[in-house]
Parts: sequence; structure tokens; C-alpha cells
Amino acid sequence: MRRAAEHFEALTHLPLSKSSLHALIAAYGTPLAQQEEAEAEALSAGVEAPPPSPDAETMAVSLDGVMVHLREEGWKETKVAAFSAVTAEQAEGQDPRVHLERHSYRAGLWEAPAFAKQQYAEGWRRGLECAARVVAVSDGAAWIWNIVRNCYAPCVEIIDWWHALQKKLWVIAAVVYGEGTAEAAAWVETLKARLWAGEVRAVVHEVRQHWPRGQAMPEALRLALGYLWHHRQRMRYARFRAAGQPVGSGTVESACKVVVQERACQAGMRWSRLRLQALLALRCALLSDRWDATWSGLTAVKAAQNPGHTLPGRWA
Repeated sequence: MRRAAEHFEALTHLPLSKSSLHALIAAYGTPLAQQEEAEAEALSAGVEAPPPSPDAETMAVSLDGVMVHLREEGWKETKVAAFSAVTAEQAEGQDPRVHLERHSYRAGLWEAPAFAKQQYAEGWRRGLECAARVVAVSDGAAWIWNIVRNCYAPCVEIIDWWHALQKKLWVIAAVVYGEGTAEAAAWVETLKARLWAGEVRAVVHEVRQHWPRGQAMPEALRLALGYLWHHRQRMRYARFRAAGQPVGSGTVESACKVVVQERACQAGMRWSRLRLQALLALRCALLSDRWDATWSGLTAVKAAQNPGHTLPGRWA
């Protein structure tokens, strides 16, 4: 809060205490969060309205969660959605170079059903209903793919490449050859090349050479192989890359850090649910590059409710 108050003073040349900033967040963030909730409920109920046009023929959505410390509740998951326009630049003799641009976000302390409505509202705002194709890139959490199937099917479903590599291939190699060994590192390179080519069957076959059927398999290895096989259609990386589609969920991982952690997870911070949701609503508006329009709408509502209430300069 101290740094935020300092930024406010630098922009407006007006002193602002931490307590006043808390009050501003509640006064403006809470109605914004309420507006977004009403919007999400209306869209989920099927209110007819022409959807906006997308920023690109291909739009990407990534979902994830990050832990935040709440008062009297401990650590709870804040769910985050990131939306991006996808463009691909063809490179001769190589896979297209994929660019994700014009990001926007929705984040909050919601259970999966409520989050589904909230992130869909942001996706609707970004024109995913009218996009030629939607690409969903995330890790393998079941709640994520339930939302994707309910909100965006049919779409291109992709497991984040880094997640598959770090969370699964390295686990497999560590079980077979020992964690941190040179043999494990060398074998990961072999598995990595095959998975990068989308050859999940070849990866599973390679592992089976060490644990033939009928031989007891360590639980960590069994789970990792089951994960790869279950998501095999989402790991056709060569096909995805050739089509100019992203295979990494870095946008939402970055959003977890920038939207949530940088502001809400500093040392010693603990939040009430209402205050955190108010903050995240404002922060998503800012980082989604629609602050001016959002702020104008909020201040117009405040002015109608209280004609004597004004803020100076660009904050008016």
C-alpha cells in the first residue's frame, strides 16, 4: 500500500495515506467487481447481445490458479484467466513464429463454477465467440479442461509444453535413473525430442522398456505415464507448431505473478475476500489496458450518486 500511495502522489501531486488508498480500493473496486459479476451472470443466462469482434482470427485462452493468504482462512487459490490475440509469422523452412498480443485478464477468489462464468464474460468481451479458432493452452488440471469444454468447444486444446517437460518427463527420468544423474538428464533429451514431435506413444513405449507389463511400477511413474496418455491428443506439438498455434501458457503464468502475486502476495500480507476481489478487479482493468474507460464509468456512477464527489486531473 505504501508504494501504491507513493505512485498516486507522484501522478497527482496530492498526498494519500495508506488508509485513504484502502478506502479508494473499496469504494471503486467493489462496484467494479459487482458489475463484472452481474455481467457474468447475465451472459451465462443467455442474454442476447451481439458479441464483439476478436482482435485476430485466432484467440488464445489460458487458465491457472495462484495461492493468496486470506485472513482467518489461510492460503486459498485465486483463479486467473488470460486472453490473447494470436498471430503467426511464417519463417522459411521453420515452424511459424507465434506471437501473443493484446492480453487481458480476469482474476478472483472463485470456485470453478463461478470462475467459469467470470472468465467466459472476459472471453466474450474479447470476441472469442466470433473468432475463427480458439486455442486453449493450460496445464492438465481437470477443472480447467471442464471449463474449456463447456465454454469454448470446439477449440484446439493444448497442454503447456513446459509443464509436460518439467512436471512429467523429468519425473519419469528421475524414477528410472535417479534424480540429478547424468543418465537421467541424457534420457530426458531423448524423451523431449520425441514429445516435441508429438510422439506420445513412442515416449510411453520407451518407458515401458524399463518397466514391462506385469512388473510393479512406482506410483510416481504410473501417474506420469497416465497423465501423458490421458492428454495425448493435447500433446500433438508438431502439428500445433506447424499450424502457428502457441504451445506454452506463459501468458497466464505471467498473469499469476503480475496481476496477483506482485500486489497481493508481499511479505506479511493477508486479505479479506471483499478487499482482495476489489483490488483484483481494478488491477485486471489496469493491466488489460482499459483503465481509462473503466475509471470513467466508475467515476460517472459515483458522481451520479454523490454530485459533490470529484477527483483531480485524470482521476476525475
